[in-house]
Amino acid sequence: MLRILFLFNAVPAQERRGPYSDCLSWETVINIYRALLEGGSDVYPVNVRSRRQLEKSLSRLPAPHLAFVLAEGFLDEPHTLYDGSGAAQVRFLLQKYGIPASHSPAETMEICRHKNLTYQVLQRHGLPVPPYKVIDPGRGLLRQQMERAVAELGFPLFVKPNGGGNSIGISDASVVFDFARLECQVKTLLEILGKLPVLVERYLPGQEFTVGLIGRSPCYILPPIAFLSRKIRTSAIKGKQDVTEHIFPEDIRYQLLSDLAIKVLAATGARDALRIDLRSDSEGGFYIIDVNGTPSLSPAASLTAMAMAAGLRYSQFINFILYQSLLEYGLVPGVKLQDLVAPALGLLHPYLRETQPLQEFSA
Repeated sequence: MLRILFLFNAVPAQERRGPYSDCLSWETVINIYRALLEGGSDVYPVNVRSRRQLEKSLSRLPAPHLAFVLAEGFLDEPHTLYDGSGAAQVRFLLQKYGIPASHSPAETMEICRHKNLTYQVLQRHGLPVPPYKVIDPGRGLLRQQMERAVAELGFPLFVKPNGGGNSIGISDASVVFDFARLECQVKTLLEILGKLPVLVERYLPGQEFTVGLIGRSPCYILPPIAFLSRKIRTSAIKGKQDVTEHIFPEDIRYQLLSDLAIKVLAATGARDALRIDLRSDSEGGFYIIDVNGTPSLSPAASLTAMAMAAGLRYSQFINFILYQSLLEYGLVPGVKLQDLVAPALGLLHPYLRETQPLQEFSA
């Protein structure tokens, strides 16, 4: 029987704010744990509180075949949960013990959790990202950096943290139309998240989309979601006030979004599960605004909604990600797991166009 180490960060509901916003609810932890059990695996759940605690757990537990990793960092080092470093550090620690990890490798997590690195990689491969500048409190006067950003990008601008996820630091005030509001929003983010870089990008007034991928070779495209409202998707809006439609293969947008998504997968070296957020400009052109290597797997999450639209049950969805990760490492899924995910192979759409490793784009 497969031994699966399930790593996550969870805190009580009342503490899921600020740097802990990306942590799982205990309800989600239980749902994922039960799903993994349904796949026939022996599952060892560990709430990752500290490096020492994780290493102690690794030394005491039976050697796992694979770690199913949703942990974004260490609870006793809150900055690792949102500054972009934690997901990679957890994987580096697992590498030390020779334990394969689900989702993307540490190097890809470094890219995905630092938006400026994400944009740099995508630009090198000729993929569309909004024009942007980084405001770094560690590199000179903030006002001068903001003045240079305005001179190059103009207004309106969108201001967001360079690291983290779950819309931390995103609000209606993130769209700024003048220098005073820009200065105020940058200072607000620095107060919330500390002296970390802030990303300032040209505001895109169009519609937002999200595309979900599972696997790598083959890669399965989940039905993308179009968000019909053009409001800024703050954490308060996500999952509560969203009005959405799913985009299926007969829609011309499906192939356009799929083509972009598969190129992002190749450019970043991602695998197993990936969510890509895009937004359109005033002329309808797509721009990539976020690449999430550990997308939320809660029952209410966008990736889950895409899997449900494809016809998967929740436990099939979770175990299909596990199944793809096992195949990536040459591990043989158990019979119960194979039986559980077999229907998914008939429901999901593998990317059918010829996919070759991308060559870096040079101007």
